[in-house]
Amino acid sequence: MKVREWLLSVSLSSFGLLIGGCSDSKSQSSVQALEGNNHSITTADTCDGPDTAIACCFVNMPASLSSTLKMGGPNESGDPLLITGTLLQADGKSPYADVIIYAYQTDHTGHYTKKGGETGVQKWHGHLHGWAKSDKQGRYTITSIRPASYPSRTDPAHIHAVIKEPRSRPPYYITDFVFKDDPLVTPKYIASIPAVSVGGTGVVELQRTAQGWTGRRDIVLKR
Repeated sequence: MKVREWLLSVSLSSFGLLIGGCSDSKSQSSVQALEGNNHSITTADTCDGPDTAIACCFVNMPASLSSTLKMGGPNESGDPLLITGTLLQADGKSPYADVIIYAYQTDHTGHYTKKGGETGVQKWHGHLHGWAKSDKQGRYTITSIRPASYPSRTDPAHIHAVIKEPRSRPPYYITDFVFKDDPLVTPKYIASIPAVSVGGTGVVELQRTAQGWTGRRDIVLKR
């Protein structure tokens, strides 16, 4: 089976939640996002693929992490985006410290663009990716640019996020970050989110400032 045919056969999750895989699910639109940047598969790298083990999200993680997850540099094209929030334990009240969050997203054109130095699953997630660890108060910050939806515009613009709790628990996806003012965040989209999903609807209300877009998302890690 050709690579393109195989990619198109992978099952679609409407908002990118995966069970046992690290890459976002491959809809027709996300395949277009990949093909627009000449992504390829090499068998020498076991983490180089769209549906590798979720642990691959953490293979290239820096040895030292702060509570700020940075995606892109100061010259990244697009509107600056700042999201803050608190990671909470299952009771919904207690801050959850030392939780690692990994995130990745499309650029301002809706593609997972690469800079050329990516390895492993980041060849698929593109250059806009990063890691952070919640501080003692459970706080985290994401700095990036506002992502665009896939070229076909069937899914809302979103940020994928994977959680790795302390005490060697297996990592897992939470609901995507999406944005309240996105016309594709419809009641139908909200209703499509499985009740068992971690992190609520993932909808972030953004405010426009002189510096860019800002928003907040507190996340209860209840499974």
